[in-house]
Amino acid sequence: MSDHGRHLKFILCGASRGLGWQTYLKLAARYPQAQFLLVSRKIETKLENLLPHTEIFKQDFSKSELSLEFKNKIELFKPTHVLYIAGGGPHGVFESKKWSDHQWAMNVCYSTPAQIIHYILQNKKAFDQLLRIVLVGSAIAENKPDPMASSYAAAKHALRGLISSIQQESPNNSDLIKLFSPGYIQTDLLPAHSWPRLDGLAQSAENVADDLIGFID
Repeated sequence: MSDHGRHLKFILCGASRGLGWQTYLKLAARYPQAQFLLVSRKIETKLENLLPHTEIFKQDFSKSELSLEFKNKIELFKPTHVLYIAGGGPHGVFESKKWSDHQWAMNVCYSTPAQIIHYILQNKKAFDQLLRIVLVGSAIAENKPDPMASSYAAAKHALRGLISSIQQESPNNSDLIKLFSPGYIQTDLLPAHSWPRLDGLAQSAENVADDLIGFID
């Protein structure tokens, strides 16, 4: 990518906190002339901290269907990169949580990114500047059981299966769509009493953002 990023246009889905926000800050510092579209249900909380060349769009990724307004917005933005960073889920024994909590995790971590990929692939001509779609998985949850985070693990397993299958459907898809799989991250979505925090296995969002930007490059 160019030194100043004047031709780069990033869409960051899930950018109001944690890894998404840190990735935005680091990308903006690295590519000061790039343009950004930050999408989140709570993105309005960041209005005072936005950097130049940044737009925002409010979208709830836990809904079962993407809004037409969102689809139109990302199409008109003409992105070079789409990063889907939103994620999370209930922490606790599976049956102790409400079904709506599990449905939230499946929508945010799997159904919504799957819908975004589907929309972009069906409308390739409208996304003719697109270089890369990067989705954030989980090195642990997408490959192994994740006790106390069962619906999160199920969604990440599904996301990994979707992307690996799409990549094999076409060589172009393999170059376009990538899965970035970090370990556990120290965000407010990871409970203080969870075992990754207690065992010191969770990385800082700042460090993972650096890894994610390196992965994009």
